[in-house]
Amino acid sequence: MTEETTFGQLKKGLLELLRGYPSYRFFGKIEYYLKESRSSLKVLNEDGIIEFASKKESRELNKKLTPKEWESLKAEGKKEPVWYRLAPRGIDLAISMINLEYSEKMKGYSKQTLDYSKKMNGFTIAIIFLTMLTFGLGLLTFIIQLKNFIQ
Repeated sequence: MTEETTFGQLKKGLLELLRGYPSYRFFGKIEYYLKESRSSLKVLNEDGIIEFASKKESRELNKKLTPKEWESLKAEGKKEPVWYRLAPRGIDLAISMINLEYSEKMKGYSKQTLDYSKKMNGFTIAIIFLTMLTFGLGLLTFIIQLKNFIQ
């Protein structure tokens, strides 16, 4: 079993945000995957990975929350959600992570294909050798029968 890295956890959170882009997502998407939520959000914001909603947008988005969502926030000890979404650099990072994962898979498939190709190369050489041997034996038999026919 492999150990999950912070980068791997961040990737999951960013992909969650990418699925909902350009909508804002309230507190919980990235925080669910990263342990130090406030400091993580601050670093991601400073690096241009996420952007926070303005106070005006936050008030409008807070009005759309259901009572059940407010209850879950109170249970977590939060006064209100922190609204954020992926910034352009965050989209680039998420897409780069997807491409990295895809290229790693393709690398594995390429290795499998290369191994199969090597096996098939050996098989092809063996078939060519057996074909030449069969032709030689057939030619030898023909020469012997021709010699017997001439005598």
